Amino acid sequence: MKDPVNTTPCPAAALHDEAEAMQALFALLQHEQACLAAGNADGCAALLDAKAVRVTDLSELARMRYRQLAALGFAASEQGMQDWLATAPADTVRTWAALMAIARKAHELNRVNGLLLGQLAARNRQALTALGIGSDGKGLYGPGGQTDYRPPATARVIG
Repeated sequence: MKDPVNTTPCPAAALHDEAEAMQALFALLQHEQACLAAGNADGCAALLDAKAVRVTDLSELARMRYRQLAALGFAASEQGMQDWLATAPADTVRTWAALMAIARKAHELNRVNGLLLGQLAARNRQALTALGIGSDGKGLYGPGGQTDYRPPATARVIG
C-alpha cells in the first residue's frame, strides 16, 4: 500500500520561490536606479514589463500563501503569517526573515527611484520649456507633421 500523499497546506511551500522573485525584482530596481541616475529614460521604460511580471509573480505567490494560511485557520494576511510562524521550524522563520529583509530593501529602492524619476521629469519639463514647448504640447509635431499634437497625458508607474 502506498503512503498517503500529504495534502496539508503549508504556507512555507513557496517561500524560496517568493524570495527568488523578490530578489529578481530588487535587481530590476537596481538596474532602474542606474538608468535613472544616468538620465536614461529609455532604459527605464524597457524595464517596465519585466517589473510588472515580477510584481504579478509576487502577488500570486502571496495569494497562494494566504490561501494556505486560511486553510489552516490563520488570517489570510501578513499578521496570519506571523501567527503561523510562531509554530514553524527555525529554518522557515529564517527564510521568512530573509524575504522580509529583501522586501524592505526593494521598497526603499523603489521609493528612491520614484524621487529620481521625479527629478528626471522635472529636468525634461525644464528642457521642453527652454525649447518653447509648453506642458500643453503646443510646439510639438505630431505623426502627421501638424503642430496640434498632444503628448500622452498618463505615465505607467509600477512598484
